[in-house]
Amino acid sequence: MTRKEKRLGALFRAVSLSVSALLLVLSLLYALRMTEVNDRAAAMKAEIAALKTENEILLAQCESRVDLETLERYALQELGMQPCRSDQIVELGR
Repeated sequence: MTRKEKRLGALFRAVSLSVSALLLVLSLLYALRMTEVNDRAAAMKAEIAALKTENEILLAQCESRVDLETLERYALQELGMQPCRSDQIVELGR
């Protein structure tokens, strides 16, 4: 083997090793990035679940605050509505 061939072989090995090391580093960085994205997605799912629960609680609180007497008083006094007469009520499904 000539000196030139030895140098080319060593250069090829060095370049191959460098490219392999670069690919390894890029693979590790990609894996870290994917882990970070998965962690963020899991955190967002947990936040969504917490917000859904909070929304259900708030809806229940809103619904429990509806006072039918106050609503009827408002309809009669403020809006000028009147209760239905018995001849205006139609029952369906009987």
